[in-house]
Amino acid sequence: MKQEPWRVGVLFSETGVTHAIERTQRAATLLAIEEINQAGGVLGRAIEPIAYDPCSTPSYYNELALRLCDEDRVNVIFGCHMSSTRKATLPVVEDRGALLFYPTLYEGFEYSRNCVYTGAAPNQNSVQLVDYLSGNYGKRVFIVGSNYIYPHESNRIIAELFLKIGGEVLDEFYVPLDISPRHIESIIQRIKRTQPDCIYSTVVGDGIVPFFNAFKAAGFDAKTMPIASQSTSEADFVQMQPDVAAGHITASPFFDTLGGAGAERFVAKMKETYGPEVVATAPAESAYFQVHLYAAALEKAGTDRRTELLKALGEVEFDAPQGRVKIDPQTNHTYLWPRVAKLDDNGRYEIVFEPDEWVAPDPFMTRHGMDPALADPKIKSG
Repeated sequence: MKQEPWRVGVLFSETGVTHAIERTQRAATLLAIEEINQAGGVLGRAIEPIAYDPCSTPSYYNELALRLCDEDRVNVIFGCHMSSTRKATLPVVEDRGALLFYPTLYEGFEYSRNCVYTGAAPNQNSVQLVDYLSGNYGKRVFIVGSNYIYPHESNRIIAELFLKIGGEVLDEFYVPLDISPRHIESIIQRIKRTQPDCIYSTVVGDGIVPFFNAFKAAGFDAKTMPIASQSTSEADFVQMQPDVAAGHITASPFFDTLGGAGAERFVAKMKETYGPEVVATAPAESAYFQVHLYAAALEKAGTDRRTELLKALGEVEFDAPQGRVKIDPQTNHTYLWPRVAKLDDNGRYEIVFEPDEWVAPDPFMTRHGMDPALADPKIKSG
């Protein structure tokens, strides 16, 4: 008698403002599931993905998470990109006793027993980024972002980190998600007026490429005044001319130029399976390894019920493309390998800093003197 598959939900957008990056996460999730199934599945049972397109719209994530839990009867969901979509999904998985695996860097200061955070927390990207920017360009920063949760909170952390080292925040400006040329021109004029040492951008989605193009067209030189952006990835830079991308900076545990057998194999498999238009981004790499961590924990627990699966997750590790990773059972966040990279003249990432060992998650930035009371009080702790 054939055994029933392990059914999992997949919630990444194929349309909408963040579709370019989310389709890489969807692809990496399905790639990992295919690998596991080709190796025999988990305990002799295949993993069956049930995928929907939430259209980059928070309310759709909520509706589709309800459908996955109530109609499709899944206990585990892989998905979400923007923090607004995670926060729309969390009440559903918390109420239904399900588990969300969230593979995107985020602003930190959150904990839910029903969420496993495999993207970088601020101590695993923002700290390293500010250290590199202040040491190589200066301490006067201009901050800009899209007008939703992650940019406001990430920008607050970046500002505090600059201020702690004697830096100065010259301006902080927000634009709508459906950004227009008028909004981009406002950013450019503010940069001209303030003349910062560097720009920190949390502009996301369809506004990224027009902003970088306008920055280049305005005559700014990224070699002396770069845009540093953790919300910009290979999926965005591949849409730019190399001279537009060159000189800009980001921090992340993974880059498609990382090298090493694991990273090169992951990049090659993504291209082979989905074509060159779906690139291997850091959020995709997190989406990929979190499925393998889930499978290892599932093998150990023998069930996908939340309590048993979480316990097993704290006892397994995986050799991810970025390096060996594991989940911290105290925070549900992941030990990662923070790196900083600069775009070269060919629009490719050149890694300029990498750690000697993995970095433990510190989502509340307690080791950096930030107030844990800044956590979102609406997120449950149980």
